[in-house]
Amino acid sequence: MIARARAVAHGSAYTTYATLKRDAEFVCCENMAGDMTAAVTDDDLDNIWMQFKYAGENYIAKGKPVTRNLIAMEVSPAKEESKGWSQEQWNWFAHRFIEEMDRIEFRDKDGKVSSKRMDLAHSKWLAMLHHDAKSGIPHLHFMVSRFTVDGRINDTNLIGLKATMAANSINQSMGWKQSREISEEHKAEIKEALYDILRKMNRFDWGVFLQKIKERGYSAELKKDSNGEVVGYRIKRGNSKYNASEIGRQLTASRIEATWRQLHKDMDAETAKRKANEQKTRVEYAERHHFVCEPVSPDTKKEHFEFDRNMVDGKEAEHFTFDVSENVVDAMSSTFKALEDEFDFVLEEVIETSLFVFFELMSTPGGSGYSSGSCGGSNNDLPHKKKDDDDELLRAMRIAKAVARSCPRKVIRHGYGR
Repeated sequence: MIARARAVAHGSAYTTYATLKRDAEFVCCENMAGDMTAAVTDDDLDNIWMQFKYAGENYIAKGKPVTRNLIAMEVSPAKEESKGWSQEQWNWFAHRFIEEMDRIEFRDKDGKVSSKRMDLAHSKWLAMLHHDAKSGIPHLHFMVSRFTVDGRINDTNLIGLKATMAANSINQSMGWKQSREISEEHKAEIKEALYDILRKMNRFDWGVFLQKIKERGYSAELKKDSNGEVVGYRIKRGNSKYNASEIGRQLTASRIEATWRQLHKDMDAETAKRKANEQKTRVEYAERHHFVCEPVSPDTKKEHFEFDRNMVDGKEAEHFTFDVSENVVDAMSSTFKALEDEFDFVLEEVIETSLFVFFELMSTPGGSGYSSGSCGGSNNDLPHKKKDDDDELLRAMRIAKAVARSCPRKVIRHGYGR
């Protein structure tokens, strides 16, 4: 469970949000005038706010009226902690949290009271149940008067820390996770999401970054200087807000673009390493199966089938040689001759293509498929990956048949004899 609390000057707006938000449910209240047991309506809202507003109307602190006259609190047990709770259980939980808040007092090193105990139990307060729009996690919204019913003011100094301590006290007694542990889990979750967003961005842009954060179920608030430059930001997860510096130093506004560049530099290096390893594996596999897979020097005089493989990133094409038995070539040739009346092809070209496919299929660990070119054809006609029980000649014939079928069919004209 986590909790946050603060004294607010915008009490009317907070009360409106907490009571009239869609699907908000009344849980309980204390010391409020009128019937508060039913769903809150617009008419009730005026009555509620007026009670908070005028509770300390005549109270003067250090010669000035108190402007922050409402205490706003949000308390959120984990979803599994409050699973299946009834209205009565939420009622008990709300009262328990108020009791814990009233027990806390802070003293300095000399023993002097720096923040007095509050008396929220004898102040006007109202609790409403909300459900997070995305996660569905239920949480309570408290509206509490700064003033007790007998006219004393509640000391809100360090009230945020009081809320955390109250939550931790309940967590300990209930065997739940402590607030710090939950906070660290949330920050780790957000950090992972932000890094994933940066990896998938083609270039860094604050607008795109904020949109991607929103798509992940969070929201972000930017802080800009007088020149409009982003100097900071924070992420909101449910009712919790985290500054970028809390999530990770490399994700702060001043470092995040450099982090994006480093991520993509590392990704490019990893991709190059992976491609090099794949090529090495292909060559080793080919050599183990007695295939020649090495560049041919100009003075090489061998009767090998040869082909060029185009390389990416502006590199020159690599030239490969391929040793294959005459039986394989004969099997391909006989297959093409059987189909030459049906499909339009040049024998030498389709044999070269078939040998290329054969090489690709045999020199890739686990095998690979053949992708037809501009001639068209169906992938269902193409050979599947190598199986141990396949016979080389049958495989060669299937490849030849697939290559032939990827070529245009011949137009056969039938005329009338004279």
